[in-house]
Amino acid sequence: MSHTLPNFFRSLSLAAALVSGSLLAAIGAIPLPAAALDEESIVSKLEQVPVFIILNSDGQPLTAEAEVDNEAVKVPVVFLDGVAASEFLTRAREEDPSADVALVDLGTLFEETVLSDEANVPLLYLPIGAELAAATQLEPDFQGVPLFIARQGEDGPYLTINQDGEPSLPMFFSRDDLQTLLDRYEESNGSTGDDIVVQVLSLEWLLSMMVEGNDPALDAQLAQVRLFPSTEVLDYIRAQEANPASAPAAPTP
Repeated sequence: MSHTLPNFFRSLSLAAALVSGSLLAAIGAIPLPAAALDEESIVSKLEQVPVFIILNSDGQPLTAEAEVDNEAVKVPVVFLDGVAASEFLTRAREEDPSADVALVDLGTLFEETVLSDEANVPLLYLPIGAELAAATQLEPDFQGVPLFIARQGEDGPYLTINQDGEPSLPMFFSRDDLQTLLDRYEESNGSTGDDIVVQVLSLEWLLSMMVEGNDPALDAQLAQVRLFPSTEVLDYIRAQEANPASAPAAPTP
């Protein structure tokens, strides 16, 4: 393996990641804040996202070959889908019987790899298959991990939610979860939602813009982003925690 990752893993707080119905309160246009994102803000947003990594007997992550700056390198594989990670684990254990799946939060992982001056390790994200299929229905050539977002008309303002009295821009890893928000919006506003347009962008693009973006207007919108993990993934994690024998491993510090 070409990269050795530090012991950055920690348990994910499910309570912090759960989608609360009380947050789906109000939708409107986003006011522009005064400052763009810093690394602390990026990590804070990503901490709400559970991801899965396959670790070998030495505690090192499964890697795959990817092209970075026109060079082929080995990068850690990050699964957005726990079921897919578990299925791949069966294959990994053919070579390493001690391999296991670790549940981590994306914020900690991103901070200790991509954002780390010492490690500077890129990541390869594997999307949830059903959500990728939903994304290609919106954009046939879509690639990456899809994030679903809604706006009023093709070029209108993005829909927001009221969170602790402040507007947030919700982005969903699940198309169905976004639809739940839209259904509540239609009920509370007594509308049919005909003017609502669902769009998709990639997690990879979002992360790139958060780290490297220098457009003040875009940075202002990114500062309002809140990422909502897939409800199905959260249900999977709860089910695994209820059955410790099959739960993802907690990496040893």
